[in-house]
Amino acid sequence: MSETVALTIDGRSVRVTAGTTIWDAARELGIDIPVLCHSPRMRPVGVCRLCVVDTGARNLQAACVRPCEEGMEVHTDTERVQRNRRMLLELLLADYPRESLREQTTGDDELLALARAHGLDESRFGGDDGEAGAGRDDSSPVIMVDHQACILCDRCIRGCNELQHNQVMTRSGKGAATHIAFDLDVAMGASTCVACGECQAVCPTGALTNRRLHGLQIVEEETP
Repeated sequence: MSETVALTIDGRSVRVTAGTTIWDAARELGIDIPVLCHSPRMRPVGVCRLCVVDTGARNLQAACVRPCEEGMEVHTDTERVQRNRRMLLELLLADYPRESLREQTTGDDELLALARAHGLDESRFGGDDGEAGAGRDDSSPVIMVDHQACILCDRCIRGCNELQHNQVMTRSGKGAATHIAFDLDVAMGASTCVACGECQAVCPTGALTNRRLHGLQIVEEETP
């Protein structure tokens, strides 16, 4: 019989299998903890830190990688937590393109959706030229790459390597020059990419989008 632990999340009790993360435990309770780097289909890596919660420790904990403990009291929506998330969102928006290719096509840019949910229309840290240093790679006939919109969440890399096992994508560069790369840092169209589309499907921003949808806005029909 598997060992279990009991804890409370936002005052609600839950018992889960030992090793379950706070994010998964909260999901069982129907409590939504925002994430950009995590997806239930992939192993958690705790890169974006938007899922931080208050466990009573000195520092906020990343819920997607923090295992639950017996008697733990978790708070997901305190002012401290919200303030931290808003700051992270502002920092991510600082260099984000003025127009997201994902928002223009499928309308499901997760970064912009989270920013709006936290009352942010723009970042106070952004410069006058929000697209300075932007780089797009349109060498693939299927997928458009907008490096300026990349937040280095690694979902595309894990989708390519862990879900599809194509082993095409990685990171390259250091510091501010860090970027997603294909093979030995060649253009996507010149790489061994098989155009399966997994990377653009799991990307939460406008960094990787389906080129066939560009110029086409997909909207939900309004219910009478």
